[in-house]
Amino acid sequence: MNPSIQRLLVLYTGGTIGMQQSAAGLMPASGFEARMREQQAHEAGPLPDWTFHELQPLLDSANMHPRHWQQMAERIRSAVTAGGCDAVLLLHGTDTLAYSAAALSFLLLDLPVPVLLTGAMLPAGSEGSDAWPNLFGAMRALQAGQVSGVQLYFNGALLHG
Repeated sequence: MNPSIQRLLVLYTGGTIGMQQSAAGLMPASGFEARMREQQAHEAGPLPDWTFHELQPLLDSANMHPRHWQQMAERIRSAVTAGGCDAVLLLHGTDTLAYSAAALSFLLLDLPVPVLLTGAMLPAGSEGSDAWPNLFGAMRALQAGQVSGVQLYFNGALLHG
């Protein structure tokens, strides 16, 4: 394990990765931390220790706006300065994932810790979903020290924000 990643913050913004069926269709849902911890028990190999925070309101990323990028950047900065986290994994919807990564790349230029964004094409737990491979793959990339600055992890690939 990369000794530099001791306190990982998982910041959940909503998006497909954590959506669940509702009367109105798929909607971003609270409670993703418990689902994530349950799934982690089935993962092979060590993963970094992590804490979890939901940004409210949870969003379908099609509804993401610049004010949300500012909110994410402020929460990330706070977690690093006051909370002492040394890496951030941001769970985000795919509709605006690239836009958010680009915005955060500029908003967090001077941040001394890596920020990695990931999401999923299908909700976690759905047949054929890429949610868990993307999420735990992102954790492993952080753990291995492969991430610097703001990057995306999707389908096994690291991409610059």
